Amino acid sequence: MALLRMLNRAAFICNICFLIAIGLLYFRHPVNPGFASLIIVMGFFLSVLLNIMVNLVLIYYSITKKPIIGIPKTLRIVNGSFLIIQLILIIK
Repeated sequence: MALLRMLNRAAFICNICFLIAIGLLYFRHPVNPGFASLIIVMGFFLSVLLNIMVNLVLIYYSITKKPIIGIPKTLRIVNGSFLIIQLILIIK
């Protein structure tokens, strides 16, 4: 459960990077190009992978009715919402 808790937090951080990466699309010259590329990789690529992994495990726990201990419900809802938004952007 500790690994799932850590992955859930990492997915949330990558989701924040996703929002920043979308904001970077509107800026011509980022302040630090190296940092901007890190944000883009974490936001557009890593966040999708982590969200899919975390949400599949959470769906598995829900189906098997195992208790999800240590992960706040708001964090699960936020990560699930970001996954839906990211999948819509990928399909579109």
